[in-house]
Amino acid sequence: MFKFFRKIRVKPISEGKTGKYFKYAIGEIILVVIGILIALQINNWNQNRINKLEEQRIFQDLGEELQFNRFLMKNGTEKMQEVIASAERMLDWVNTSPKEFNQSLFDQDLDKLTWVWLAGRPTTLYDVLSASGDFDLITSSNLRKKLADFKRGQETLIAFEYNQNRFVDNQLRPFLNKNVDRTTVRSIYKSSQLITTEHDSPFISNHIELLQNREFANLLTDLIFFTKRIEENYSRLKHDIIEIDSLMHVKYPSMETKTYIPY
Repeated sequence: MFKFFRKIRVKPISEGKTGKYFKYAIGEIILVVIGILIALQINNWNQNRINKLEEQRIFQDLGEELQFNRFLMKNGTEKMQEVIASAERMLDWVNTSPKEFNQSLFDQDLDKLTWVWLAGRPTTLYDVLSASGDFDLITSSNLRKKLADFKRGQETLIAFEYNQNRFVDNQLRPFLNKNVDRTTVRSIYKSSQLITTEHDSPFISNHIELLQNREFANLLTDLIFFTKRIEENYSRLKHDIIEIDSLMHVKYPSMETKTYIPY
């Protein structure tokens, strides 16, 4: 094609028609520019198509991560609510000294006082995307902001869980081991299900003495404080998950994510 235009340009020059030559030259330049613009447009279209596919892949990975976080938050919330309920019930016994006493419920509550759960994750897909530079492939600025908020919420949760776990391991558990028999109730997880069993014990349980112990009452108060902070953080993160999921489905309404099933 360029040879064709070159011949057209050469002929006017040989005939001394420079004006006509310049017209052909300008026309050729315009055609070249148009060709470049078309090529750039095709390249941009192709790159946008690739970016969209990458964004869909990111959203799919993000959806799976959110499902895992839902599992962690759901189970964590259930456990922390059990811990709080048990601690508050025991604190009520401390304050009221009930005449009717349920030893079985008391032993179950003792077991729940030391329950812990780790839902905070130090590394999320946000960190992976930021490190790889793929974070900018997410076109929604609202979604990028919400992911950053979720990351900060995870960091706060890690700190709260650490404080509660340290309190249980360093203060509450040693006190209970010294003052009560904790062998009558045992809780284990099997196939993601909590199984609680009761056992006989050769030791005599003195709940009255424990409920009259001021240190025990103070430990219960501290446990409620530490655990409620975790539960509140779970609530905020669950709300963030709902918002992130909603923003993703605005962009890709038909996107489906498998529910996380623990092994």
